[in-house]
Amino acid sequence: MARLARNYKQASFFHVITQGINKEYIFKKERYIYQYLKIFKKYAKELNIQAIAYCIMENHTHFLIKIEKMEDMAKLMQKVNSLYAKYYNYMENNRVGYVFRDRYVSEPITSKRYFIQCIKYIHMNPVKAKIVSSMEEYQFSSYRFYLKKYQHYNKEREILSYQDYQEICCKKEVEEKFFDIDIEKNDEVIYNAIKRFLKFNKIELYQIFSNREKLKELILYLKEKENIKYIEIGNFLGIKRGTMEGLKIYRKEQK
Repeated sequence: MARLARNYKQASFFHVITQGINKEYIFKKERYIYQYLKIFKKYAKELNIQAIAYCIMENHTHFLIKIEKMEDMAKLMQKVNSLYAKYYNYMENNRVGYVFRDRYVSEPITSKRYFIQCIKYIHMNPVKAKIVSSMEEYQFSSYRFYLKKYQHYNKEREILSYQDYQEICCKKEVEEKFFDIDIEKNDEVIYNAIKRFLKFNKIELYQIFSNREKLKELILYLKEKENIKYIEIGNFLGIKRGTMEGLKIYRKEQK
């Protein structure tokens, strides 16, 4: 698991997602959204965390952030979500109980291509949810900022295309902020497969690291569903052959 863990440790950019408990519409009023953004802005500034893109939906949020230290992300989200939870409960006629589902979900951005796709994905959320027909119509995302700042792109359509994002994100001022971890092609296949496994099973990465049975499930999934060789899985996760055999997984490799 060394390489996957290293991706988390070395990454500077993360896609962070929070969701209301039971998918409750915790951002159903405009003033709620503005309050969340106000809190987020305050503590992001204190921790020197940069928000690259964001979108606030009625029951969840998306942020693409740049951090200097891993522990700062946890500090930020704990502060923001706890303060917003108090605000929300008070505003909802002294509601009591949890406001957010779990803590938050974070995904490291491990390639420049994924960085660009993540910005586009975040801005497309309200369109996919059929709340608006185009990204620029939605007021609670950073898309309008992108549109205004880079208004010389696609003036006829007044919309940023995938190619526009590539041009924007390859500009020198953005390029200088990038990390240097672009993973190899074979690694990216395994990495994306692991993401699918986590999403389907509704679990987080740390649960795989600390649970032998979950680790075994993941490895079997990669082998049987994604057709990835055990030796490649072991190399990617940093698991030695002896350990794989101990998990009673390696036995089919030569068949």
